[in-house]
Amino acid sequence: MTGVRTQKPLPTPVRLALVALTAAISVWLAIIAVPRNLDKACEAAEWPNLTTCIPPSTDPAQQVLALRERAARNPGDATSYLALAVLAVQPAGIAPLNADAVLATASQLAGENPMLRRVLASRALELGQWPQAVALLARLAHDDRDPVAAQRLASLLTQTESRDAVLQALKPDSQWVTTVMAALPAAKVPIADALPFLSKALALGLIPSEQGLAMVSQLKAAGQWLAAQALWLRLLGQPAPLIYNGGFEQGFLRGGFDWELPELPESRGGVSVRQPVVEGANGRALALAFNGRPLATPVISQTLVLFPGNYQFSSRFSSRQLRAGGGLVWTLTCLPGTAELARSSAITDTANRWLDVSFAVEVPQACGAVQLRLQTLLASDALSGLSGEAFVDDVQLRVR
Repeated sequence: MTGVRTQKPLPTPVRLALVALTAAISVWLAIIAVPRNLDKACEAAEWPNLTTCIPPSTDPAQQVLALRERAARNPGDATSYLALAVLAVQPAGIAPLNADAVLATASQLAGENPMLRRVLASRALELGQWPQAVALLARLAHDDRDPVAAQRLASLLTQTESRDAVLQALKPDSQWVTTVMAALPAAKVPIADALPFLSKALALGLIPSEQGLAMVSQLKAAGQWLAAQALWLRLLGQPAPLIYNGGFEQGFLRGGFDWELPELPESRGGVSVRQPVVEGANGRALALAFNGRPLATPVISQTLVLFPGNYQFSSRFSSRQLRAGGGLVWTLTCLPGTAELARSSAITDTANRWLDVSFAVEVPQACGAVQLRLQTLLASDALSGLSGEAFVDDVQLRVR
């Protein structure tokens, strides 16, 4: 690129801006990228319009004067005003500038420049101008794929005023929602603070079901049972019984509070699972075909979020030519931990007849959640493998 002096030291206005930005790191860490990019552009002649670099000086006023002179010689030179904008938003005394005037001119000349958006976002955050900050951060997060902007936008959910601005910015055509959702863990936003955002985004149809279910899985893994269930119910968009999909009429939704199967390929597992229409069942049923190979247990399970109290479990069971050793049992286990609360009597071969299976259970205060499991009565039976077929239908839990 002709006319560019590439061997000079980094320009002092940029170095001063970097020092000031480092001092103001609590405002927004990503802003450091602005002077660094300006440094590199001046040093390596990366920008077409950057035809001169300001000589070093220790006097900020001289740096401002030099930048203004360069801008006067090149009226359309956006880079001069980018450098001035960086200086303008620093603490008072760093540079003698009217920040509003400089930023207004820089916005006219380089309004679509991501670095300017970072500067403007930093100033809006510092001044508590939440709607402006949200709009700028949203563009940086989505349009410019800026991960730090996404995290900063996510962190606004932790304060009432800034959270309200984020919620007001949510529109049916907002495209930045999934980016912010993905940034929630890195921003360390408590789920309680994020729930209003997630709820509104769900109501507007802005969260894909896969991403919503992945978030439910993360909350379950962290033991945030109530928050996970609240998000799950929002995803469903309707009330749900204590045991979801207990009639097995719907395909399983992986990641929510639906039925869970062992993470094994069918070729390596001891059972294949289907949901066919079965004679004697109320429509579809859970069909388990055991093949004699070692069996991962539980065969099937579901996590339940229950208030402390007394409940009645019931289900229907049928089997043919079932060879299951001591048989199969339903159990309810307190989470976290492995304390078993109750279990059914052993279920063995029913000669193709449907039988009712039921038992009572008391859920104590200490249970964050309860896991319902269908498993072998004896661990040795799972190791040796089962054979035959079993069918399950109408799995329910009621308050007593």
